[in-house]
Amino acid sequence: MWLSAAIPLLYDASPMSWFEKLMPSRIKTERRTRSVPEGIWLKCNQCGAQLYRAEVERNLFVCPKCAHHMRISARERLAMFLDSGSGREIGERLEPI
Repeated sequence: MWLSAAIPLLYDASPMSWFEKLMPSRIKTERRTRSVPEGIWLKCNQCGAQLYRAEVERNLFVCPKCAHHMRISARERLAMFLDSGSGREIGERLEPI
């Protein structure tokens, strides 16, 4: 009984493992991973469509597929209707207590 329990320990699981160690595979698969920069694509929270960020910005952060208005920051909202460089921020050095 003890011999039958030791037999699986003596041999590898695959019968060709000793041959694979001796002769490594000549076929090499090479995959080039394409990197997509972060922030180029947005996902609409309403319809789930993948949207090109520049297109959404041209559309004032409204989804062209379902007309969902996306959340934007206050500074982005001000930049939409103010000319660049025309405004002056009041209290820019103020900090919360």
